[in-house]
Amino acid sequence: MVPLGATALTVYGAEDDGGAEPVFQEQLRRLRERGRVAQVFLWARWTLYVTPWLMCIGWLVGPLVGTAATAHVSLLPTVPVMVLGLVQCGLYIPGVRRGLSHYVYGTPAPWRLIAASGVLAAASVAMIAILIAYARLPANVQVWTTVMLFPTLPVTCLLSLVINKRRQALVYVVNTAVIMTAMGLAGVSLVFVAGLPVTLAFSALFAALACRSWGWILAAMRELDEAKGAQARLAVAEERLRFARDMHDVVGRNLAVIALKSELAVRLARKGRPEAADQMAEVQQMAQDSQREVRDVVRAYREADLDVEMAGARAVLQAAGVQCLMDQEDSTGLPQQVQSVLAWVVREGTTNVLRHANASTCWLTLRVTSDGTPGGDRTRGAGTDTAARPEPAVIFTMENDGVVPDVIRRSAGSGIAGLRERLAALDGTLVVGPRPDGRFWLRAHVPLEEGQVAKGEASGLAASGWPART
Repeated sequence: MVPLGATALTVYGAEDDGGAEPVFQEQLRRLRERGRVAQVFLWARWTLYVTPWLMCIGWLVGPLVGTAATAHVSLLPTVPVMVLGLVQCGLYIPGVRRGLSHYVYGTPAPWRLIAASGVLAAASVAMIAILIAYARLPANVQVWTTVMLFPTLPVTCLLSLVINKRRQALVYVVNTAVIMTAMGLAGVSLVFVAGLPVTLAFSALFAALACRSWGWILAAMRELDEAKGAQARLAVAEERLRFARDMHDVVGRNLAVIALKSELAVRLARKGRPEAADQMAEVQQMAQDSQREVRDVVRAYREADLDVEMAGARAVLQAAGVQCLMDQEDSTGLPQQVQSVLAWVVREGTTNVLRHANASTCWLTLRVTSDGTPGGDRTRGAGTDTAARPEPAVIFTMENDGVVPDVIRRSAGSGIAGLRERLAALDGTLVVGPRPDGRFWLRAHVPLEEGQVAKGEASGLAASGWPART
């Protein structure tokens, strides 16, 4: 996925740009490396930062300037109100940052900033009442209604992040009553005063939708992110428990028998009975059997199942919000060693997509061919040496978008090196790197014997079309 206004070469580092990468490209790179939750949090914060400034211009400054220009009067009486509005916007930025942190992470609420914003709002309302009652500005109800939308907006936004909805409603009622009383005592038109509840209600509703809704979304994303981490830890714990249970079942019984026979051999030896040697021989045989069974358990634990890993990759990627498109042939006819090494490739590739990319779509392809060509694989024409081998082979390909530039430079990590070693033991190869279309590509090629391919074809290994992109 190439950011707007950037070329694939600039983003993915395919060519040297002379060491003068634009500043905005560096900022985009850092943003992409922070993860989706951090990106959404940053987007929400800046959206909320900008909103009151736009409202100040549209609801306060614009109507006042337009009214003064239409009436051909001086703007000087309106300057204090506009200055207070700008000060409110400046104070609102640290307030909403701490308010979001309080709503999402439970940090202390910014009560001092809220109190200061409330004082500024009261001063703005008082100045607007003076302008309406005593300034030489047209008594346009529509204009002054628009102006009254802004003064209470910043403080209402901050309050929506630190108090519940019932208290927000109470604040609105008290605030409306006080403002209507002050406007009435200042001699403002009753028509204008009667419309203040609707005006202030709209401002309060806008504040709640702008701030509290973002806070709710960010809190939900944080909980989901923590749930993913907990799910991963539980999966690891379950696997450890399974391994411990298998070890207990294998070793526990044998150790109990060994202890019993050893005690019997000791008693027989003390009595000088020749059967002690027979008992120790049985202990030796049982110890050897236990050693062999432990090795079998460990070997089975280390071996990976290809079908299970493919299904697990789809489930994990979809749980992480990545659309997984699979084109998998039946792998039951493949040798166990080939299935195991390809399962490790699937596992490592999935881990890399989750940890080192901001992918939205991932393509997985498994092909078994009789002539070593990719067949129906999407990698045709990739220009690799392994794609044209004459011998039969099984080919696994994994592609993803959302490539982070620095990951390309660090693609040859220990996990990839380990995969190459496993594939080399079967005369296989691994190709890893960026594609010209801006995707990241992982391709494993494992040669097969003629009989293995025939067995696979008898098991139903037929090519199928690539699923349509959505």
